[in-house]
Amino acid sequence: MKTILPPSSESAHAQAIDWLLRIRSENCTEAERHAFNTWLEESASHRQAYETAQSQWQWMDQFKSMSFPARDAALHYRKKSPRRMLKYSAAASLLLALGLTAFMPNGWLGIPHTYIAEKGNHQAITLADGSSIELNTESEVRVHFNHWRRNVEMIKGEAFFTVTHDAERPFEVRAGNGRIRDIGTAFEVYIKPEQVIVAVQEGIVSVQAAGKRELTAGQQLAFNGSGEFQTLQGQDIAGLTAWRQGKLVFRDRPLDEVLAEVGRYHDTRIHLQNETLRRLRVSGTFHTAELDNTLDAIATILPVNIDHVGEHEIVLKSAASVHK
Repeated sequence: MKTILPPSSESAHAQAIDWLLRIRSENCTEAERHAFNTWLEESASHRQAYETAQSQWQWMDQFKSMSFPARDAALHYRKKSPRRMLKYSAAASLLLALGLTAFMPNGWLGIPHTYIAEKGNHQAITLADGSSIELNTESEVRVHFNHWRRNVEMIKGEAFFTVTHDAERPFEVRAGNGRIRDIGTAFEVYIKPEQVIVAVQEGIVSVQAAGKRELTAGQQLAFNGSGEFQTLQGQDIAGLTAWRQGKLVFRDRPLDEVLAEVGRYHDTRIHLQNETLRRLRVSGTFHTAELDNTLDAIATILPVNIDHVGEHEIVLKSAASVHK
């Protein structure tokens, strides 16, 4: 009996091409459609590969009505011979494969891919060139590699980049009004409401916004919405990137800033009873996944009490006002 699923030895991309042709065929059976759905649900890589193949096929629509010898010959023979239909299918696969080649990360056009880490999650992505991206909670990037360059657009959130240097294809990250170009390095980019932070762990990066700066290992800077550079106070590389180990590190940070960072990892609104509490300072190391323990620790070192006012809402109140 013939196996319906594509051979497992093939790449997800090759399987996606095969499924695309089968599903679009007039002779596609219900059993094949069921097998396709099963394959699609097996992994996120299958779904992503199929979405990519669909996008690339749609891009090729503009060529399907054009007249050229191979297409005309295929159409001429398609109704005359099942054997020649096999040749047509092979030609279609070849045409698609040739088209897909242009969209590969090293191809002339490339095709963008979007990666998302939901709230509370952390995702590691290995790119086609061997570089990697680690996404922190509620983060999104759009990656577009092609024959000439490697571009990443930071849509939101925070990411750590470890880049394989390639002098022929620059690696560039766009975030806010700035561009960060790698010169073989590992670095952090964090888009906050008021600024974008860039911190270099290894190597060198060039940061271009309203002006241009070069950062080396251990250095960091920020730029605002106008692209103006800003000096960062009281932060270091280890503290900024501690989220990669599931931790948050604060050194003499205002309480409202600390709660904003903690809240990024949880579906709970955390706010302060009054403006006076904002000025309290926090130092310590906390686990991103442990909301209750983090708040309990803060209440131990600061004069505040925790009030659970709803299933997804917490208010930190002044301990003095509670005891009155």
